[in-house]
Amino acid sequence: MPGITKKEVANLQGKKVFVFRFSNNSEAYVELINYGATLISVVVPDKFGKRENVVLCYENIEDYFSDSFYLGSTVGRFANRIAGAQFKINGKTYWLDKNDGSNSNHGGFHGFNTKVFDCEIQNNKIIFFYESKDGEGGFPGKLNFSVTYSFSENNELNIEYKVISDKETIFNPTNHAYFDLSAGKSDPLDNELKVFADSYLESNNQFLPTGNILPVAGTPFDFSQYKEIGELMLLKKEILEGYNTYFIGKKTPSGMSRLLASLKDNCSGRILHVYSDMPGVQFYTGDYLSAPHKPFAGLCLEAQSYPDAPNHLHFPSCQLSPDSNYTYHIQYKFEIDSPESK
Repeated sequence: MPGITKKEVANLQGKKVFVFRFSNNSEAYVELINYGATLISVVVPDKFGKRENVVLCYENIEDYFSDSFYLGSTVGRFANRIAGAQFKINGKTYWLDKNDGSNSNHGGFHGFNTKVFDCEIQNNKIIFFYESKDGEGGFPGKLNFSVTYSFSENNELNIEYKVISDKETIFNPTNHAYFDLSAGKSDPLDNELKVFADSYLESNNQFLPTGNILPVAGTPFDFSQYKEIGELMLLKKEILEGYNTYFIGKKTPSGMSRLLASLKDNCSGRILHVYSDMPGVQFYTGDYLSAPHKPFAGLCLEAQSYPDAPNHLHFPSCQLSPDSNYTYHIQYKFEIDSPESK
């Protein structure tokens, strides 16, 4: 039956953990847990009508509580890396958790991915709430944060983030799902990727941006047309075999969502389109995944703001003004391949 169901599965941090399931009339469905406001399954049809889960997951819910790969989680306060685990606002330096060598990554040791969110169902939506205390992870300001999920009859998973802070601070949310559009039947590196970007951020061996913005044309980062990921990888000369790269989306009017990337699996016929009003997308090939999953078993397309933005003045600002409301959107749209999509 279409609609939303809710089932208690655990108790953690003194709160109940629930699995929510969205179903639509085609019997496609999405499942979420309020631990980390995490996406744990997206079950959509292939070209033969077979419905399968196309995101990496754990068999046991308890495994999410010790997850170190951010599988499907809501990432915050700041997605991606901040160099030296520090940044400045108005000349004051703030020191963050060093959870990635000497840098901070994905909000530190106790980011949003580790929190049990309060939650409620409102009509055809699920809303997860979290209040982040001033100084949590080193970030200034008390944040009131929510993430809302909905799932349409057209197999569109919509994510909306809302935030307000009582102090000037920085903020950069994303979702960290790993997609396997064939549901384990083929190598995700055989997928074809198209990224709607003319440029990308050069990064160093710590996956931090150097500050250089480079054109994709004629490089191993040129996904301006559908390209097989594994084939283009062979042209790379970096230490990382795969990709952990931020692509800058093409400019649109401020606040407008646009298509950032499309991922196509010829085995299943499934296509994923990623839309967002974020300025770009981080493409990660899952190089560092390990048991129960293998490296390259899933692909991340994380719509987000520029990594390490507070430390590069020419990057778009991620700074929030006090007592102002901010909203961000991501949409994952699932389709079946057709001649029009080629």
